[in-house]
Amino acid sequence: MKWNAHPKRLNFDLHKVSGITAAIFLVFTFFTGFAWNLGYVDPLIRTITFSPSLPELASQPIAGQSPRPLSQQIKTAQLALPDGALRSIDLTTDPKAPLRLRMKLPQEREEYGKSNVYLDQYKGQVLRVDNSLKASLGDKILNSFEPLHYGTFGGLPTRILYVLVGLAPLILFITGFVMWRYRYRAKPTIKDSIYTTSN
Repeated sequence: MKWNAHPKRLNFDLHKVSGITAAIFLVFTFFTGFAWNLGYVDPLIRTITFSPSLPELASQPIAGQSPRPLSQQIKTAQLALPDGALRSIDLTTDPKAPLRLRMKLPQEREEYGKSNVYLDQYKGQVLRVDNSLKASLGDKILNSFEPLHYGTFGGLPTRILYVLVGLAPLILFITGFVMWRYRYRAKPTIKDSIYTTSN
């Protein structure tokens, strides 16, 4: 960006820089969203990175018994991952689905954490503990999708950057319109052609 250049050049630089910057981060958003909606991306990444596949988890409903209170489930999860701080709970209406509690370890940079504890809704049994610090390469790649998609990987600066990327179409529209106006004014009209020919 040449800030002291002619307005025409400055407008062109702004259009070019906005387009290139937006394209880079839009690729991240597109790819991660694309990967989430295709079932074969997860096993493909695990195969390429030689990472083990994770088994399907399920709660075992007990006839006449309601799921255990959340207060008990939270205590069980904290015992399973003592250093973790609870960040969110994925509630479900499916009686066979596991209860997922997302935890954040002190060493994790991601605000909401990438460690999880999965519990049986009825027995309170720990089905699996995902410690992000001990995750396989495949899991680390898959865990990077969310911060890349939402722009949370670098804290507040990247969040602000992603907001600006979201405004890129508007910037490109305005600067593109200004470029078109410059070209339109520079284009000779029919009257100018007749005048030039007669002279």
